[in-house]
Amino acid sequence: MSVGISLPDCGVAAHRGGAAHAPENTCSSLREAVRLGAHQVEFDLRRSADAAVVVIHDPRVDRTSDGRGAVSNLTLEQLRKLDAGAYFGSDFVGERIPTLEEALDELPFDIWINLQIKSGEDIATQVVETVIRRGRLQQCVLACGNAAGREARRVAPEVMLCNLVRQRSRLDYIAHAVESGSQFVQFHHLRGVPSEREVKRAHDAGLRINFFCTPDAEAAAQGEEVDALFTAGVDFVLVDDVTRALAVASRHGISAVQRCF
Repeated sequence: MSVGISLPDCGVAAHRGGAAHAPENTCSSLREAVRLGAHQVEFDLRRSADAAVVVIHDPRVDRTSDGRGAVSNLTLEQLRKLDAGAYFGSDFVGERIPTLEEALDELPFDIWINLQIKSGEDIATQVVETVIRRGRLQQCVLACGNAAGREARRVAPEVMLCNLVRQRSRLDYIAHAVESGSQFVQFHHLRGVPSEREVKRAHDAGLRINFFCTPDAEAAAQGEEVDALFTAGVDFVLVDDVTRALAVASRHGISAVQRCF
C-alpha cells in the first residue's frame, strides 16, 4: 500500500497534532493537521495501567481531560471514559484519548509520523511492534532516549530514531546522535536559531533537523522564528499553529501537502 510513496524533504510538523486547531493529541487534531497539509505530525505516547499505548503528553490526565490521576494508574477502559475535548471547546465535547493504533489509522502514508515516547524504555518494543503491524515503519520516527532506542532496534534494526539526549552543545548533540545511529535530531528554541555550522554539521552527517519552536502565541503569529528557521536550513519546524507556519513555509517554496477530500 505504501510502496513507492515518498516522504517530504522538509516542512511543517504539527506538534501534538497541531494543538492550536483542536484538542492536542486527539484524533481530531490529527485529522485537522492532515487536512491543513502538514508534512509531519508529532504526538506523545504513554502506557496505561493495563499496558495499552495511548496518545497523551502529560503524566496525568488532569490538564487535558475531565478526569484526574496518573495515566499509568488508569486502565484503558477508564481512560476511554474521559472527555479529552471539552476543555478546548464545545465542538469537541466527547473527544476521547486515542490509542496508538487509532492515531496511526487516522494518518496517510505520505507524511512523517513523529512518535515521542514519554514513558520508560520498556514501551518502545510495544510501540515498534504496533507500528509494524499497521505497516507504518517506513514513515515513523521514534523520538526517544538511548535506552528506548536500543529496545526499539531489538525489534526492528531499521526503525528510524530522533535522539533526544541533548548534550552541552549542539555539535556534541549531533555527534551523539550519529553515534547512536539516529536519523533525526531535535533542536530546541531555548538555544535559538541554529548556526550555519550546526546545520551543515547535521546535514553532512545525514541527519534531518526537527526544531521545537517557541510555544508562544504572539511569536507564532508573527512567524519570525519559523521564517528564520527555514532560512537557516532547518528541515521541519514543530509548531502548534500549522496554518501560520505553512503560510511562512510557502515563502520558502514549501507547499502544503495536498489532499483530495
